[in-house]
Amino acid sequence: MPIVLFWLLVWEAVAAIIGSDLVIVSPRVTFARLLELAQTAVFWQSIGTTLGRILRGFLFALIAGTVLAALAARFKTFLKLILPAVNTMNAVPIASFTILALIAFNPSDLAIFVSFVTVLPIIFYNTHKGIESTDPQLLEMAQIFRVPARKVIFRIYFKTVAPYVAAAATSGIGFAWKSGIAAELIGQVSGTIGMNLHAARIWLNTADVFAWTVAIVLLSYGMERTFRIILRVKV
Repeated sequence: MPIVLFWLLVWEAVAAIIGSDLVIVSPRVTFARLLELAQTAVFWQSIGTTLGRILRGFLFALIAGTVLAALAARFKTFLKLILPAVNTMNAVPIASFTILALIAFNPSDLAIFVSFVTVLPIIFYNTHKGIESTDPQLLEMAQIFRVPARKVIFRIYFKTVAPYVAAAATSGIGFAWKSGIAAELIGQVSGTIGMNLHAARIWLNTADVFAWTVAIVLLSYGMERTFRIILRVKV
């Protein structure tokens, strides 16, 4: 809490030094505007729409990235085939993916698709690294004693790989929000957080830009904390 207070004071000081609400607004103005927005139906509808789409894109990436990493670790030929595609996903800018998605998909699916292709490489790389780091002696022992495949997966692989997947997923949540919101803004998808940010920019409403940005940070943090709690229970 003292750290948060420190940065709020820094923010307040910067706003006072600049002295222009068109460039930067103070924390007081930002949170006052956020409370005003929170009393409108549009605010919660936009949050619900964006949250649902980003969550779907993230979960699809989590599942696909884990499965692809498992196949790549099992079959080296598959790794050689899939790695260029994953590297390309990791290198291509969000704007390029968004434009391609606008051509190929319905605008309402933009956040799902872009957050998916942004998060998938993170999940893939970490999961594959986790599988490759599994103790070979444990695997050899399991083979000698003919331990069933299901137990090998859950007793050996799962315990080794889970921390890697957890780390990738928690960092991937932030990337999912950044890319998903950017896609909505570029695509001007109606009824979303990205569209509200676009409107605030058009009307030079800096207070709204800061208020929506704070809402995005809180949502991303809340989603990350929830995921960490789930992992703590499951792992």
